[in-house]
Amino acid sequence: MHVPTDPRALRIYVDGSALKNPGGPGGCAAVAEYPGDWDRPHELLFQVGYKATTNNRMELLACIRALEWVRENRERLKVQRVLIITDATYVHKYHHHAQNWRRSDWRTSDGRPVENPDLWKDLLSAQSKVGVRTEIHWTEGKSTDILKEVDRAAKQAARRPSETDWGFRPGKVARSKVGVKGASVLFPASGQESVICVYRKTSVGKTDHKIFFHAYSEDRRELTGKFRAYAKAAEDGELHRAHHYRVRFNNKPNYPIIESVLEEFLPDGPVADRG
Repeated sequence: MHVPTDPRALRIYVDGSALKNPGGPGGCAAVAEYPGDWDRPHELLFQVGYKATTNNRMELLACIRALEWVRENRERLKVQRVLIITDATYVHKYHHHAQNWRRSDWRTSDGRPVENPDLWKDLLSAQSKVGVRTEIHWTEGKSTDILKEVDRAAKQAARRPSETDWGFRPGKVARSKVGVKGASVLFPASGQESVICVYRKTSVGKTDHKIFFHAYSEDRRELTGKFRAYAKAAEDGELHRAHHYRVRFNNKPNYPIIESVLEEFLPDGPVADRG
């Protein structure tokens, strides 16, 4: 996305970082670049570390704190336009959806619960109160010195965590048993029964739980892929990390749900029939 070249605008570059994602310490930071005719050097506005969080939460919180800084300083600054610049794909991809999510009780168009609804609410609130024309723009990578500077500031903050991210839900984690790089993907649910091995669980939204798992091939007797699906409290309570289960999914690949846990399963066969 092209960032407007407005010489009269105040530019605020933001970044967030998590040293171990998810659940490790993280930090967020912002650097202001003032209009050219101010003859004023750029300035570090904030640099805050959190004890346990995620990368996405830090990227969002950096934007929120930047908006709050603008609101608190708007009378002193007397600028007509503020550009908040981020290289976070997460913020870029979803920040235009937040209004629709709020109207849909924090559900996506596919019905899935929205991740980090507390911070999306805070972002909408901060945008409504900022009192100055403020836009969020995306830029790719650390392509300039100032982007590299704010990246370093966020990482430095993560190495000196002092705050608590009260909205972070750590979940329960076991080590993944499959050497598959990258993030998990939604399980292609089609009403099938499958054997899964759970490696992480976390709560999301008001009533949903998110289950991260490997699929188990009974023919090849091996674990494959990194997947995620959703479950309600009853099913979540039956699924334990590092265990295998035969489960039944719904038929919605864009919102896969584990509808029932049929049996606990060992690689050599089922061990506990759950009816």
